[in-house]
Amino acid sequence: MSDLKSSDSSDEERANVEEVDLGFSMRMDDDQPEYIPDAFPIRPDTRGPKSVGIILIFGALFLFFQAYGDISLHQAEDLSTEEVEMLLVTPNSQGDGSEDVTVEQYQEFHDAARESGGYALRGYGLGIASVMLFAGGVLLLFLKGSGAKLALGGAITGMSTGIAGSLLVKGAADTHLIGVLLLTYEIAAYFCGVCMFMCAGVAALPLINARARLALYPQKKVVFKTDSEE
Repeated sequence: MSDLKSSDSSDEERANVEEVDLGFSMRMDDDQPEYIPDAFPIRPDTRGPKSVGIILIFGALFLFFQAYGDISLHQAEDLSTEEVEMLLVTPNSQGDGSEDVTVEQYQEFHDAARESGGYALRGYGLGIASVMLFAGGVLLLFLKGSGAKLALGGAITGMSTGIAGSLLVKGAADTHLIGVLLLTYEIAAYFCGVCMFMCAGVAALPLINARARLALYPQKKVVFKTDSEE
């Protein structure tokens, strides 16, 4: 009898435990999908590459005018006295008069810069870079992945040729110029390198950012089908 009573009490306790409401329940549904998507999926960013493309187009136009000026200087064998005097007004006005650059000194500097190939290297290099940046910016507006690579190649080309050409021009300036004008060409060499480095960084943004890269190189969606659907 005691065994029967103990078994009845255990059955009652088991029933009471089953009737306790824990506030949640777990059920396995037959229609549960086999693939559960990520809670926070990475979505493509189409505005970022387009914004970078617009910036690159404006940067390409700036480089084009800089390249045109250097090519014009390379092709000009002799500068007129009026042009040289106009260029020397501001630098000579900042000194005390003892380090003023004469027209003859600047003409010698111009000839040395042309002979060194600094104007030509920087001018044609920046010209090629501006075309590549412009084409890359236009392709980015249409979300083409090749546009970012083309713009990055153009920025690297412009940085290498721009720095090399500026150093050649600076070498001619060190030989024939003095005073404030000499410092101006030294600053111009560093300024060209910094600008092209920043341009290369902007061109590389769509390739580094995950959302922008997903917009340029969309991935194919994988659909899981069951045997009954097939």
